[in-house]
Amino acid sequence: MAASLVAALLAPLGARAQTPLPDPYDYDEATPAPKRAVPLRWQAVELGRPGHRYKMPVYANRDLTKDDLRGIKHVLVVIHGVKRDADHYFETAAELVAANPARARDTLVLAPRFSGSIDSGFGGMAAWRKASWEDGADSIQATGRPAPVSSFQVLDDLLRSLDDRKRLASLAGIVLAGHSAGAQLVHRYAVLNNTDGALRRDGLTLRYVIANPSSYLYLTNERPRADGKGYAPYERGICPTYNQYKYGTDKLPAYARETDDSRLFVRYAARDVVYLLGGADNNPEHRLLDKACGAEAQGATRLARGTGYVQYEHVLAARGAKSVPLRHASFEVGGVGHDSKRMFGSICGVRALLGEDAQAGSTAAACDIIKPRGK
Repeated sequence: MAASLVAALLAPLGARAQTPLPDPYDYDEATPAPKRAVPLRWQAVELGRPGHRYKMPVYANRDLTKDDLRGIKHVLVVIHGVKRDADHYFETAAELVAANPARARDTLVLAPRFSGSIDSGFGGMAAWRKASWEDGADSIQATGRPAPVSSFQVLDDLLRSLDDRKRLASLAGIVLAGHSAGAQLVHRYAVLNNTDGALRRDGLTLRYVIANPSSYLYLTNERPRADGKGYAPYERGICPTYNQYKYGTDKLPAYARETDDSRLFVRYAARDVVYLLGGADNNPEHRLLDKACGAEAQGATRLARGTGYVQYEHVLAARGAKSVPLRHASFEVGGVGHDSKRMFGSICGVRALLGEDAQAGSTAAACDIIKPRGK
């Protein structure tokens, strides 16, 4: 009887060993985070000039009203993706900071939320229709909401609020980082804003970290050639609007009307920009990939579009009698797809966000420098 009992107990184990479950299918999506016991609470931050004040929900690792911020030396601002999950982006950044004790003491982490017009719980605050904020569009005009404000202006106002020597007496630098839709906003803002120079004149550094956007703002009418041999004007018969904003400089938004188009690249080249491209973000059918013809003109996948744009910058910088200094760095993050946590947590990601001496985790993805073709 004992023998038969042992056999009965071992039978299921043997069956499982002989017929193992298949590996889960990799949809190139991040594993959902477990639900928190206590929901993370955002803070209402008032921004804007007198007469046009508005509130934005912002997650932060300090109480922005009560805490003493005079010892803060670095501010890390992270911009969420199309899901508007600013709480998750905040947690990713906060965990990276916590893993670097020297940074944990002097780094302020901010994650603003560009709420949708249908989102509940954000009444009286600026809100946008769908993902229009990623292009710099104005917030909606509606009863109970503040007057429309562009998402570019929100970034201007947020960064200028940090340039406050009374509250942030020790502040030395700001990093503005985004992934996916957030990277689209950060990239276009980095090209078009007029705030960068003012902050630098006040002694602050400003870095833009751009990870896996679906498309880029081209500064000429050229796009990658289909044969991979350089750049040329795209066929308007295929996409008549390929060079209109948000993909090109035709019909720039009101925010950029006073910008000198002819000097956009020279100014952008001088700004501190880091591109992070996922080596496995190469699915042309990804459900969140921009498939408009203006985006398709830039390449078939996020990785192709990113590498094409990086090489395009080197081509522009080398043109003319005198080359333009390019202060941009570009990295391919090995084996990582469309995953903000792993992108920012990679070796080059952590260093871009927190400085060259910052330490990444033991499982952090490795990075390869993307060099100009032919070098």
